[in-house]
Amino acid sequence: MNIIQTIAIGLSLAVLVNCATANGARLVPIRSLAKGVFSGIRDAKQEIVRNADDWEKLWKQHAVSAGAAEKVPEVDFAKEMVVAATMGTRRTGGYSIEIVSVEAGEKTLKISVRKRSPPPGALTVQALTAPFHFVAVPRNDLKPEFVEEIAGEKK
Repeated sequence: MNIIQTIAIGLSLAVLVNCATANGARLVPIRSLAKGVFSGIRDAKQEIVRNADDWEKLWKQHAVSAGAAEKVPEVDFAKEMVVAATMGTRRTGGYSIEIVSVEAGEKTLKISVRKRSPPPGALTVQALTAPFHFVAVPRNDLKPEFVEEIAGEKK
């Protein structure tokens, strides 16, 4: 009886794993380059940067904010590309944005972005903020598809 139960559990797990990857998507490793709440990028945007010139241009726009004298994070564009997500200007603190996962499918690169807002009535810093997250992922030519998660719910 133990052998039958073990085989049944093993087969069940194999079916579950096969179903989870049936769409052919695979998680892609991400390397965080910079994340915070004070960016010079004042508009909400989600984009892919595939070359050094565009990366330097985006970083210069980002680095306009106070205290952003950081050096441009190094990216080997022969092997990697940058995924950028910004929330734009917010009137208070308590906001954040994070690129939580990247999945490569057959034709698309699904990028999950989590946005958080302060709960109603929360005490927050009374300052303009502009949350951002930049990550590096292995270079590919898949079409990006950004999927937003708000407070744990996929949109």
